[in-house]
Amino acid sequence: MSTITDKPVYIYNTLTRKRELFQPLNPPRVGIYSCGPTVYKDIHVGNFRTFMMTDWLRRMLEYNGYDVYLVRNITDVGHLQNDDVESGEDKLEYEARTTGRSAYDIAQHYTEQYMRDAAELNILPPHLSPKATDHIGEMLEMTQALVEKGLAYIADGNVYYDVAQFPEYGKLSGNTVENLRAGGHGREQMEVAEDKRSPEDFALWKKGDEGRQMNWDSPWGSGFPGWHIECSAMATRYLGEQFDIHTGGLDLMFPHHEDEIAQSQGTFGKEPVKYWVHGEFLIIGNRKMKASNENGDDGIKMSRSRGNVLLVSTLKEEGIDPMAFRYLMLTAHYRSKINYTDDSIQAAQNALNNLRDDLAELPITEQTANWSEEAQRLRDAFREAINNDLDLPTALVLTRETVRNAKIEPAERRHLVLDFDRVLGLRLDTVEPKKPLEISDEVKEIVRQRDEARASKNWKRSDQLRDELKALGFEVRDTPRGTELA
Repeated sequence: MSTITDKPVYIYNTLTRKRELFQPLNPPRVGIYSCGPTVYKDIHVGNFRTFMMTDWLRRMLEYNGYDVYLVRNITDVGHLQNDDVESGEDKLEYEARTTGRSAYDIAQHYTEQYMRDAAELNILPPHLSPKATDHIGEMLEMTQALVEKGLAYIADGNVYYDVAQFPEYGKLSGNTVENLRAGGHGREQMEVAEDKRSPEDFALWKKGDEGRQMNWDSPWGSGFPGWHIECSAMATRYLGEQFDIHTGGLDLMFPHHEDEIAQSQGTFGKEPVKYWVHGEFLIIGNRKMKASNENGDDGIKMSRSRGNVLLVSTLKEEGIDPMAFRYLMLTAHYRSKINYTDDSIQAAQNALNNLRDDLAELPITEQTANWSEEAQRLRDAFREAINNDLDLPTALVLTRETVRNAKIEPAERRHLVLDFDRVLGLRLDTVEPKKPLEISDEVKEIVRQRDEARASKNWKRSDQLRDELKALGFEVRDTPRGTELA
């Protein structure tokens, strides 16, 4: 295990709404729980932006010497179509009913596809990927504990969390009970189920009808878990009653993460998570497949409900390298929206190609024990950027400057860029150095004659000799040093 760096790490904590010095509960160990995909359809690249944020957070901490243990769940039951108001059908059950397939087969198929797509984007696999359907027992135990503590109540086979019994509800999102009851904070359309005491209460266990494929026995009858209890149960099972970091998209902050806090803290009497980290949305706009909203804005959030999703397979069909998408995501801070357009993804592809080309000019040698003074200066600047709440845009700029930094020997430049790529994850270690051109005496003579022609401003002769070189398979470049071949 590497030694923890003495360089401080700062993370923006959604819970406190400020950037904080990172101090894990049990260093060098860092436990991270990441809300994973709901596997009823292909996962779109907007979701993958959030997974990449967690990937970069993990890589940054490992770069600093921490021993990270990442858990990302698979939601394969219990996520309703309108989860914010707890209405609609279970997404897996709906897909099964409308396609005639098994809900379990659907979940398995899209789980495998998600893992392949994550690998295409070079997202490191989590240390554990627990499935909700494998942890029904833990969910039942937590639900029963909440009932016994008076924090939950039973109503006709359903079990609801009694939000009024948890005074700290709303501390993560700011959605207080008073505002919820007034219909604020995005809950204007909340429907009050007949068996609920209050509209803000949420389901821990749902009564299942006979038409469902996914039902389990419980003390309250046959049914299935609520979406929120799944993450509380699995996070506790594998990371303990308290752990360091919980990540997810900004859209999960309420109600999902707010409800997780209520469940976990209600069960164990302690705050479950020290640092909450949320990523902003990916915006789609100005594409061939135009996406617009009612206000005529340039772009809107990528979501399946709006029908504007892009998949990893879509990128590849359009000739876009998945690493170019990763590069594009590096150009904006994770807490800022980023706009995906035809122009922005093409610019990212071009920039990545240029970075690869520059790296290919650098030779491979054995790395020396120590960095040069200039290399260490850049390494310190890179670490300072990534340790400052994942300032990856600055880290990317430093990487692009490093590959052409003439103050550093070419071989050391390669080592330094690959060191940075341990965090960036652009697979730059796959870039091979260009093989030296084999130039015959005949070709050298043509180059000499062409340089003489250019020096005497005999442009016709110069062009003729350029055509000869091209016919021999060379790319000809005019530089202040004369004719160069590639």
